[in-house]
Amino acid sequence: MKRGALLSLGAGALLLLSACSNSQGGSEAEGADGGASAGDSGAVTLSHPSIDGLEIEFEQQPETLVMDCYAYSSLHEYGLEPDALFGFGCDDPTIMGDADVSGIEKVGSDGEIDMEKLAQLRPDAVIGNGSEDGWSWFDEDVNAQLKRVAPFVPLPSTDTVDENISATREIAEFLGADVETDAIVQADDDLAQAKEDFTAVLGDKDLDFLLASPTKEALYTGVGFPQADLLQELGANIIGPDKPAEGNPWGEVAWEEASTYPADVILIESYDPEAPFSAELWDTLPAVEADQVSGWYSKGAMTSRNYADWLSDLAEKTENYTSVS
Repeated sequence: MKRGALLSLGAGALLLLSACSNSQGGSEAEGADGGASAGDSGAVTLSHPSIDGLEIEFEQQPETLVMDCYAYSSLHEYGLEPDALFGFGCDDPTIMGDADVSGIEKVGSDGEIDMEKLAQLRPDAVIGNGSEDGWSWFDEDVNAQLKRVAPFVPLPSTDTVDENISATREIAEFLGADVETDAIVQADDDLAQAKEDFTAVLGDKDLDFLLASPTKEALYTGVGFPQADLLQELGANIIGPDKPAEGNPWGEVAWEEASTYPADVILIESYDPEAPFSAELWDTLPAVEADQVSGWYSKGAMTSRNYADWLSDLAEKTENYTSVS
């Protein structure tokens, strides 16, 4: 168990967990064709859009929602607001965008959660990064207690940005959001235009892009991430070591070997131009010397608006980038 991930539960909390578990009994509703279905009792079932065979049952339409901050960043655009938050990135503007977390109760932070507070909220659903087994950063016993409190809805995880946006939208619609507002339609149009603009700007520049997360210990790279694949589909040359076959998806490059992946443009995970990364071998890379660096985000809002804004900004910067490697 992660240290501090599960706070000690008093008798009251244990009773709440028991009550929550009993209230969730089995639902007979089945979603035959995906999405949601409802029985005569008001029970509904979510057929998860990216995990084959995962049917998540609710006794009624979920209303009281607890989210990790990754989920809130993606669902905020659809007007869904959590009753409480937990998890990583809650104070990171590169993840949260314009989602305001002030005034929202916190039942945990980073890898810790106060299970007693969570149980007291009696949520209808807990939504976050993870799988059918539970939240990614909780151990098995913590997830077992989490799912006694409420059904866990994992955020979609697919191979492409477009599929992730679509699958996230399905979950938002299941939770009661209007996913066809003027703002959403405009965001979709803007993303389509941003894709065209980025491809047009690339033209015949023949630029090599490296998606990276530099640290003092090593240079981590993002080949095979959906964001890298999107840029490649739009015409960018993506370089770096292949994505590991299993386990941690980040490629790892020793600093002594960083120059073997000469890039014209380096996209830096959660890039902050006011506090740029610096290290001896990093500073000598051609793209860094030429100040041809920008940002990318392996986490953050999985929405058309987020990716339209990112691609538009990158297209504008790429107009001035040249081959330097």
